[in-house]
Amino acid sequence: MGSWVAAIVETGGRADFWDVARRQDVKPVDEGVPAHVLIECELGWDFTASLRLAETLSRALATSAIGFYGQSSADCYEICGYSSGERVRRLAYSRDEGGWLHVEGTPQPWERAFFFDGKFATSSVAEHWPDMLDDELSDQDIRRYESARRAGDASAILDLLHPSSLAPLHRVCAHFGLRAEAPTARWKKRSWWARLFR
Repeated sequence: MGSWVAAIVETGGRADFWDVARRQDVKPVDEGVPAHVLIECELGWDFTASLRLAETLSRALATSAIGFYGQSSADCYEICGYSSGERVRRLAYSRDEGGWLHVEGTPQPWERAFFFDGKFATSSVAEHWPDMLDDELSDQDIRRYESARRAGDASAILDLLHPSSLAPLHRVCAHFGLRAEAPTARWKKRSWWARLFR
């Protein structure tokens, strides 16, 4: 169980990447500029801070970015993809509100990692039960799932899927060559006083 709020941003290899990021209160852990950075956001009541940060940096850098939050104790998740500041994908899930609340935009390449556990891509459901799959399924639903997994597109089987841990978000990080436990930078909301005199 836990909560995690973060953004993955394509740097575009720009030498001024950290200068642009610092203007959004992002502090690098390391000054290098990899292809993608993982920016962990301060935990607080503002779970959507990472979505705004991803949108802002995507627009400022004219690159792609993903903002997300996950709260496994309540099974609440949201992940938004941006391209040059425009939202291209939004997935939002809440167990208590009935499941998938928002599925908007075009499926993105990183969704294969989010929805399907790549380590077990060649095993059957009987050999390894996927972490996002409902516990009791008919044989027909299992066939639907395995077909969607082979295609790498979960659009037709969202009724079968429910995130219940942070593992899908960790897999998205790995898709971009990032380690969830080793953020590249951190974001912390400025105090009211600091914002007033910025």
